[in-house]
Amino acid sequence: MHGAASLAAAWAWLDAVPLGPPETVPAASALGRVTAAPVASPADQPDRDYAARDGYAVRATDTEGASAYAPIPLPAVPIVAGAALPPGADAVLEPDAFDGAALLSLAPGEGVVRQGEQVRRGDPAIPPGIRLRPDHVALLAELGIAALPVRPAPRVRLRIAGPKAGADTLTPLLAGLLARDGATATFAATDAADLILFAGRSGPGSDDDGPATLAAAGGRLDLHGIAIRPGGTSGLGWLGDAPVLLLPGEPLACLGAYTLLAARLVRRLAGLAWPPGRPIVVTLRRKIVSAIGVTDLARVSLHGDEAVPLGPPEEGGLAGAARADGFVIVPEASEGHAAGSLVTVHPFDPEAGR
Repeated sequence: MHGAASLAAAWAWLDAVPLGPPETVPAASALGRVTAAPVASPADQPDRDYAARDGYAVRATDTEGASAYAPIPLPAVPIVAGAALPPGADAVLEPDAFDGAALLSLAPGEGVVRQGEQVRRGDPAIPPGIRLRPDHVALLAELGIAALPVRPAPRVRLRIAGPKAGADTLTPLLAGLLARDGATATFAATDAADLILFAGRSGPGSDDDGPATLAAAGGRLDLHGIAIRPGGTSGLGWLGDAPVLLLPGEPLACLGAYTLLAARLVRRLAGLAWPPGRPIVVTLRRKIVSAIGVTDLARVSLHGDEAVPLGPPEEGGLAGAARADGFVIVPEASEGHAAGSLVTVHPFDPEAGR
């Protein structure tokens, strides 16, 4: 790793890539897109007080002191859940608490959903940076919001150099990761792209022509060689106005470089947080050994409240990667973590840890 750029320097480069402007899309087709700004509610939700349950609409003060031993006769209006309260009513007695008289004392608002209880007019119904789920899209319909600003789905051009041996594992690997991270993959050199991933032939070998191929196309590398494991032969640069990430061709190294570098930029362009998944703090069952001067992506499997390391960062192949639930980042200034220490695990699954 002599002469390699630090991960911090690579992250600074990635974080300086400018974002494109948001785009406005119809709410009906916004599923899976990421909100680019707060989506303000155009009205109180709900827009009126309504019954939260079937029963009898009453004025709460009229029930004061009522019990099964001291029923209080009072006027009550039968009501069903979801119906607007009649004038003067501010509570709903359950059916078995009224028999011509109140058998229970209520406080104002009991059995009632108040106007604006879910969201007030002008307040954000959906914050920015949210990947819209079906319930979000339904809420937009309920609020009468026809369109909203979202982050553009990054268009990522994949240029796969091809395996030196065996099957092409990089295409399904990277296409799947890009879909997870809110991007669309393209393969034609003529396709417009917000980012180019050049995968394979990134190392110092005689047949590793990735940097030369990029240069021949009119591009440049600003950084080549990042002090990370796996994936240390990665590079960062430009081809025209599009940022380029040069990734290793060995599948495990490609996965490591994508996780630590490409995913950070792709998810930022898409409006999503990096890393995916919510961090989990657990106890390390066995030690993790690292080396000073390099940032390690240490794969682990989770077993209850323990994390089990799955070997050195550059060993185990895709079979080992498939057994991993997440990863621990070991900083370049650290020699690792002792068994029994607490570590932060970043799940590979964006829905994990929630």
